[in-house]
Amino acid sequence: MMRKEFLLAGLLALGGCFEDAPTKAEAVKREASTRVKTAAEERLRGIARDPEALRFRAVETYRQAMADTYAVCGQATVMGGTVFIPFVSVVNDAEGEMKIEQHVGRTNIEATRVYVEMVGRCFDGGGPVMRAGGTPIAQLPPPLPTGLPILDQVAPEPPRQPEMVAAAASASSPAEGEPSGRTLVMRQNGNVRASPNGGGEVLRVARSGTALNIFGTAPGGWYRVGDVTPEGWVHGSLTSVTSGTLASAQ
Repeated sequence: MMRKEFLLAGLLALGGCFEDAPTKAEAVKREASTRVKTAAEERLRGIARDPEALRFRAVETYRQAMADTYAVCGQATVMGGTVFIPFVSVVNDAEGEMKIEQHVGRTNIEATRVYVEMVGRCFDGGGPVMRAGGTPIAQLPPPLPTGLPILDQVAPEPPRQPEMVAAAASASSPAEGEPSGRTLVMRQNGNVRASPNGGGEVLRVARSGTALNIFGTAPGGWYRVGDVTPEGWVHGSLTSVTSGTLASAQ
């Protein structure tokens, strides 16, 4: 009888060991995931236009096929404002030394690379695998999607408006050629059009961060802008309006 009791106690103790083992392994995995995610986000702060206002969205960490390698995938406002840019950070955490390969979709070319990295890495077991000799086997690149938006026109513009908008604009504009005393700053790349509607001819692309004088407005949220003289129209959804006139227009 006593022998049976010892045997039962031994089996119960052994079962407890099996229950604790997965829990400890999961804790180690969570700790590593948190560590590489924090490292990737800190690296993004180093390239962000406004590190203090940097925000993240939909960030996930995936363990890769190669040992001690993780992919941190998500979106961040690295260009400032409220526009979230996709990124993939490939983090190698071997021997306690973080090595980070950063991919951020700030341009059309970079966005294509981010897409390839997302398709190939943003899942558990993603990325290249190792041969027996220790050299990586690269995965075949995925096919590129068709119909990707051009980054210069990411934000949708309002539909075409009647031509009478141009006449209405003159009622809210200062004297021809004189700035209104306000400026705007492009929050992202945007088209400068010949007329205040979505179908107007594109005269040029104003890059993100460009400051322009406001020479007038039109219904629908349009601003007539330029440096010294009026050049064209941009939509307010692409800009931030401030007070004051650029020195070059005075």
